Amino acid sequence: MNANVIIIGGGPAGIVAALTAKCVYPEKSVCIIKEIADGVIPCAIPYMMSTLRDPKQSAMDNMPLEKAGVKIIVGKVVSFNPAAHTVLLESGQSLSYERLVLATGTEPILPHIPGVEKEGVFAIHKSMSSMKALREKVQKAQSIAIIGGGFIGAEFADELSRSSKAEIHIIEIMPKLLLTEFDDEFCDHIAKILFKTGVLVHLGTKVVAINGERQVESATLGNGAKIPADLVLVSIGARPATHIAAAAGLRIDDHGSIWVDEYMRTDVEDVFAVGDCAVKRDFFTRKAAPICLVSTATAEARNAATNIYGIRVLHQIRGTIAAFSTNIAGVSFASAGMTCRACDKEGFRYTAATAAAPDRHPGTLAGASELRVKLVFADRSGIILGGQISGGASAGELINMIVLAIQKKVTVRELEMMQIATHPLLTSAPTVHPLINAAHEALAKLRAAVKEEKPVLKKVA
Repeated sequence: MNANVIIIGGGPAGIVAALTAKCVYPEKSVCIIKEIADGVIPCAIPYMMSTLRDPKQSAMDNMPLEKAGVKIIVGKVVSFNPAAHTVLLESGQSLSYERLVLATGTEPILPHIPGVEKEGVFAIHKSMSSMKALREKVQKAQSIAIIGGGFIGAEFADELSRSSKAEIHIIEIMPKLLLTEFDDEFCDHIAKILFKTGVLVHLGTKVVAINGERQVESATLGNGAKIPADLVLVSIGARPATHIAAAAGLRIDDHGSIWVDEYMRTDVEDVFAVGDCAVKRDFFTRKAAPICLVSTATAEARNAATNIYGIRVLHQIRGTIAAFSTNIAGVSFASAGMTCRACDKEGFRYTAATAAAPDRHPGTLAGASELRVKLVFADRSGIILGGQISGGASAGELINMIVLAIQKKVTVRELEMMQIATHPLLTSAPTVHPLINAAHEALAKLRAAVKEEKPVLKKVA
């Protein structure tokens, strides 16, 4: 079989790459090969435990691909030959291509803990069958230990605290939950909310042993505590799935990701890589940034597929901005760009300011909640470096305004003067909008800092 464009991987990056290639180059045949027949929407995985009445509601739909005329093959790719432009499937079927896109994603990391192989220990696998099996176990569990306090761990803890009668523990080796994505005040807020829902949060320690005969019964922590657990969920991250890429001779970086340029081209002709398997570079420092985000993956997929037969769009992705959002017990949290902690680590001089106001006006309206915005700006230029938000559902879209501001290098003065649409039932009052007020406070700090710097006067002979 022949196809002009073959995509290996049926996750969001692979799907968007296929749809974009077919849209931009309708005359080309496009084929997507996916190993998992019953894929699920990755970001909705925690909510398959209860919030979604039926797990099938989170099924990855093939309809857009079929409607676009993309051929779908369910099978495992065991190798590809860049010289011959061929792909070999486990079934023995061989396919030839003009352009190849690797969207192989990641595979979950299991820690080297004694007992991790026991029954009742689960990692996150993105298939309907594995998520249904986990859901069944969750519904019967009496005590659940979640290893890892990142987004997945926190979201699972929140979901299970509301839907399960089990005692929920979350264990994080770092001193804060979501430490790399938020500054302390937001991390502490998340931990406090989870604690109020009944989740037992263990910070600054790790699981050193999983105990029991065949079935897990408890977990021993590094501080000596032993917590009961008949189900352990491991959510400490994932590694790039790059086995076939490495075997084909593609360049793999020190973090195990496939090297790509800014157009998602690998170092092998006619082979591209997108999504979690491809190297990520920080928007500000250009350092490797192992951040797995569907939003970043799909942007890369559009970039690669648009330019797959020649560069049509220049310099669209300058690095990952690391934009996140989540909802814990009804409170939304979002972050984009650099936190104050990241600025300190990288040596960036910065000014930060926070403002808060009700997300309705007046704040006595039903459904109103506090919207808190923290903005971080470069010390001299006033260019925005990052932002963090907590509050109601509007935080999920307001962070996207900050993302665009970061991409466009908007300054503190431009944000302070920004014109916005407001409505009593939809937004904060224009007189106290926290995004604009945070910029206003930051600008005041920058002006004060300039005034404090006294000029050095030299005497003229």
